[in-house]
Amino acid sequence: MKFTTTLIKHSDISEEQLTEICKLKAIRWDYTLDQHKKWMIENIQANDFHILINDGEKPIAYTNLVDITAIINDENVQVRGIGNVCTSETGKGFGNVLMKEVNTVLTQNQWKGILLCKDHLVLYYEKFGWKLIDKHSVQAEKYNEINFMIYDFPQVVVSLTYNDRNF
Repeated sequence: MKFTTTLIKHSDISEEQLTEICKLKAIRWDYTLDQHKKWMIENIQANDFHILINDGEKPIAYTNLVDITAIINDENVQVRGIGNVCTSETGKGFGNVLMKEVNTVLTQNQWKGILLCKDHLVLYYEKFGWKLIDKHSVQAEKYNEINFMIYDFPQVVVSLTYNDRNF
């Protein structure tokens, strides 16, 4: 398989690309295309990015990188929130391709990353170098029952407060 990756700034995304992304998201989350588009309009801003992986012409994996601020160890830190991680099929390795690309984009742009995940996904993300933040160290009103993971942050995270937007 020959995969191609497209990194698209949200301000540059075409209607066709947005529709393709929404179709891919709809495979994993049971919402209409209009509901997916509405979510993007309300939550994705012009300076955010989309990563779309294609196998030929067929979209197979997607995520967004949202420009947010978190308070880490009592300092405001600009990070990219990794959200809407999805693939067209399970068990084909598409998620691995996507996460390797996410890490490459973060590293090349010298961005730090944060993602939220359920308990059963922690080991998966750890194999790509993401570090779990102890739940007792996290303050985030909207995200009490979810794990925070961080990428490319050189210090030990003693505390993390998150009150920025959804990603």
